[in-house]
Amino acid sequence: MIVTNHFVYIHVSRTGGTFLNTLILKHVPGARMLQYHGHLKDLPDEFAHLPVIGFVRNPFDWYVSMFFDYRRKQQYVFETLSDEGALGFKETVSRFLRLGDKSDQSNRLLEQIINTAPATINPRTNPRIGNPGLLSEHFANLPENFGYYSWLTRLMFQSKRAHRTHIGRFENLREEALRLLTVTGTPITEPIATYLSDSDALNASPRPPDIIGAYPPELEELVIEKEKYLIDNFGYKLAEPNKYPKTDFFNHLGNAEIDGLIERLKHIPEALWASENEDKPNTFARLNDTQHIIFRYIDDNVFDFHEFELWDEWKEMLLPIMEQAAKNLGYKNYCFPRAMFARLPAGGEISIHCDGNASHYIHKIHVPLVTNKEAIFNVGRQARHLPSGEVIEVNNKRMHSVRNDGDQDRVHFIFECYNMDDYGKVD
Repeated sequence: MIVTNHFVYIHVSRTGGTFLNTLILKHVPGARMLQYHGHLKDLPDEFAHLPVIGFVRNPFDWYVSMFFDYRRKQQYVFETLSDEGALGFKETVSRFLRLGDKSDQSNRLLEQIINTAPATINPRTNPRIGNPGLLSEHFANLPENFGYYSWLTRLMFQSKRAHRTHIGRFENLREEALRLLTVTGTPITEPIATYLSDSDALNASPRPPDIIGAYPPELEELVIEKEKYLIDNFGYKLAEPNKYPKTDFFNHLGNAEIDGLIERLKHIPEALWASENEDKPNTFARLNDTQHIIFRYIDDNVFDFHEFELWDEWKEMLLPIMEQAAKNLGYKNYCFPRAMFARLPAGGEISIHCDGNASHYIHKIHVPLVTNKEAIFNVGRQARHLPSGEVIEVNNKRMHSVRNDGDQDRVHFIFECYNMDDYGKVD
């Protein structure tokens, strides 16, 4: 726990704390460490008026990071639950998740942890048992319906006082740190900006890059059940952490007013659909019988584009929807390299594929105009019906497909958007 002139920072294990501790202690006015991994309930009264900041991490990613870091450091809770490192990832993480379930095994393991955990923590406490700031008394009443990470997060932020608390996401650590400093009124000095943009990651765990492969279905379901608190509150799912702006699966970007657009859509002659579809540049076999009316399309570079004649006739209705999505992505200077209508006939499908020239820096956005509940969009292992008027980004870098099992054609307005700051970046 660090206090500053502007905020209090609570450091939950494996959420970027070493990087943030260094930033705050070196560059934020009045910063001083009260206790490493200190709990909010122990904050002295003189600092109670300050806003509180902290970070959360995708539970699926947190358990991978925890497993490899704690194993390397021989952290005492890990040593107990892994049978001193003899158990693998699945068995060890299952024990962490079930630690409060009152089973004979969990009760036995908890008793060992309570006997090992410190009664108090002070500067002389061995870091192997002093981190992550847990005392024997904390383990005495683990709730049955919380996994270890949700329990730990709630415990760290518990307090009898009412605090103004701001939580950032580890997945965008640098950007989120800047946001939290700003909302707490901390001056963003040049050293702070330079640290956030240029400093290397600190205390990163030695871990495999693929977290999805670490979770067999039964363990995935157990995380979903036990880490429901964090998953529900922060919208987490089993997905790879990445540095790119593109969503992992689906990303809701608001809703659009489309009544006028739908009415005009009804009056497009079939002959126009046929002629525009015949001349379209995206003649991919996987699209099957899907028809397109193209307004904008890319050139050789996925960031560059040209406009089709029909764009001038439709842009007055389409641009407000596109600009709303760009602003909801947080962009001020943006570009739309592709825009089109896509009509998937009743009973039709788009075969499973990933877009070959898709970029992690370009968002693929759908706006369903005419649809039905039997039209299902699949991205990876997630499947959704996209309701009419929703503006939703989909990850076209993942395998995806569509089935329209309804008796009505499905028509979407589809466009791409990127931040001009990302122009030309390669994945």
